[in-house]
Amino acid sequence: MIFRTNTNRIIFFLLILLLFLHIVLLANTKFTLWPEMIVYPYLFNNGFLLYKDIINPYPPALTLFLSKFSTFFGYSPQSFQILTWAIIILIDVLIFTVAAKLTKKLFFGLLSALFFIFLSIPFGINGLWFDLIQTPFILLASYFFYQFLQNKNLRNLYIAFLLTTFAIFIKQQAVWLMVLFLLIITFNKKINFSKDHPKIFLIFIPLIFLSTVHLLVFSNLGILKDFLFWNINLPLFKTSLAPGYILLPTARQMVVMITLFLIFLPIFFSKKSDYKFFVLTSLFLIIFSYPRFDYFHLIPSLATLSLLFGPLAEKTFKSNINSKPIVVGASILLLSFSIRFFINDWGSPIRFFEPEIFKAANFISKKTNRKDTLYIQNGPDQLLPLSNRLPIKPWADEFSWYLELEGIQEQIISSLINQNPKFIIYKPYDKGEKYDLGVYEPRYIAGYLDENYENLIKINGTLWLKIRK
Repeated sequence: MIFRTNTNRIIFFLLILLLFLHIVLLANTKFTLWPEMIVYPYLFNNGFLLYKDIINPYPPALTLFLSKFSTFFGYSPQSFQILTWAIIILIDVLIFTVAAKLTKKLFFGLLSALFFIFLSIPFGINGLWFDLIQTPFILLASYFFYQFLQNKNLRNLYIAFLLTTFAIFIKQQAVWLMVLFLLIITFNKKINFSKDHPKIFLIFIPLIFLSTVHLLVFSNLGILKDFLFWNINLPLFKTSLAPGYILLPTARQMVVMITLFLIFLPIFFSKKSDYKFFVLTSLFLIIFSYPRFDYFHLIPSLATLSLLFGPLAEKTFKSNINSKPIVVGASILLLSFSIRFFINDWGSPIRFFEPEIFKAANFISKKTNRKDTLYIQNGPDQLLPLSNRLPIKPWADEFSWYLELEGIQEQIISSLINQNPKFIIYKPYDKGEKYDLGVYEPRYIAGYLDENYENLIKINGTLWLKIRK
């Protein structure tokens, strides 16, 4: 995008101000560094094999990238925070650019970026997780697929499927976007599938190639069976039935989601259907939030929907459509949701890396030796990289959807017996629903630990250091 005229330069200047505003908002609201984002690369960099020594139900791409990143920048939460913000700013710029290209109006691109910047933080963008990393790929894939639908240029289709393939190898859920694209190709009457299907089948080459590479690499490492179980079998066939795994949205969360899409009713019911594709795609991407709902799973959906905010504003304020009261009312509700979030979240520390976590890590570093292996029972796994200590192999979060799988607890008990860690980091189990996080108690593992370890010293108000009897 070239900013030649004075008006365009003003738009560019306003975009820079918006990006700066986003950084200010991000810096003053809670940043969530999910423990896996630092524990996975830490263990991998210390000789743990993915899927065999690290129970990890995700493709390896992000873990491998973060392992290289942490090799250069260490395991400080602040370095991961800066990385996250860089990705967020990239998404902002992509939304501006794609929206401007779609509408051929730079001002509409600016409106789309503003909409996303204001809503993305209440929707949990200020955190490092797979969905965030997928978003640029999904956004661009949707744009190129839309271009294919407009001009039937197969080059755009190939690019769309290539980007979707990259997203799949970040997190498997992106396969649903590929399914959507295939359904549209199949049932779109304007696409001559019988004529073009030999060329269209070429879209699967990146997926086949990368799948083959993964199979060959993990077979060579001797962990192909582990990779297939944790990456394919578990997410596709087992987690939806696993105790405690499904987490549906609350009534309030449902209202927020419905309100978001109500705002775009004028686009959806417009006689001109050019932009309906993005509304439908955004609706379809809600599936990313299943089976464990949280707002941050909706970031790809929100980013895609944001592309239409410019045309939406034009349709809403330049016409007398019947949906205007609904749009205005929904906007007010969403505005109040966002303002309330900023008020409640302003100035919060990094989630999962609060000051007491660093104090506990420092305590563990002083009371244990570097060669001592640890087992963390119901406690924060981020203590491992912060204290520069290693767990037993295999390492797994104490999640019911892992440990209630047949034979997993027995495997970990066998490792406890063979590797015989001297210390246990223990957090007493909470009271509540049996399989809730912090409440769930793996019966066999907990029984073994109770029998063979005893309290040594209290680390802080919630954590104990236990020692082998």
